[in-house]
Amino acid sequence: MLVSFFLIALIKGVYWKHAKLFFMGVFRQRYANQYLREGNAFTERVDLITFLLMNINFTLIIAKLNLATNIQEIAFLFVIIGLFFFIKVVLIKVLGALFKLKELARIAVFFSLLFDKTLGFILSPLIVLIYFFRVDISSFILIFSLFLFAVVLILKIFSHWRIGTNSFGLSQAYIFLYLCALEVFPILLLGKAFFY
Repeated sequence: MLVSFFLIALIKGVYWKHAKLFFMGVFRQRYANQYLREGNAFTERVDLITFLLMNINFTLIIAKLNLATNIQEIAFLFVIIGLFFFIKVVLIKVLGALFKLKELARIAVFFSLLFDKTLGFILSPLIVLIYFFRVDISSFILIFSLFLFAVVLILKIFSHWRIGTNSFGLSQAYIFLYLCALEVFPILLLGKAFFY
């Protein structure tokens, strides 16, 4: 949790100009486009920091759900969540290379992780409440976190659908297959592994 706070302080203190563009990209595509156009060392650092923050915060939430208490279990969760997102990125890039759509694959990776990283940032105060609130309200906070996750997933699906059809003229059938294969299905598998 200390590492999570450090990353938030780093974003706020050093990279806030770029991070603000990044997070606003969830609500307005023009901010995301501006962030992508800037594409420099600062944006790469923001990408790395927000990825680490997302990974840590998702780990802390799932650790609370699974009642993981020792450092080995938490480290294992951290690695599994990181691998999940890494494999997803690799699959999108491989599909982009196969169909000779590398630029589209780069944009798909960005927008796919944009929503997850933003959710990871938003979860930070909720994690503090889960672990340090005087009264045990963890069940309420966990339910609220799952609700936030569902809202962000719906926003991500609509955003992918809108960008794919309007900006790139992709067939709705292809967008549906992409969303099922790389956005919804892996989350269902991950949820089944953690909750059952």
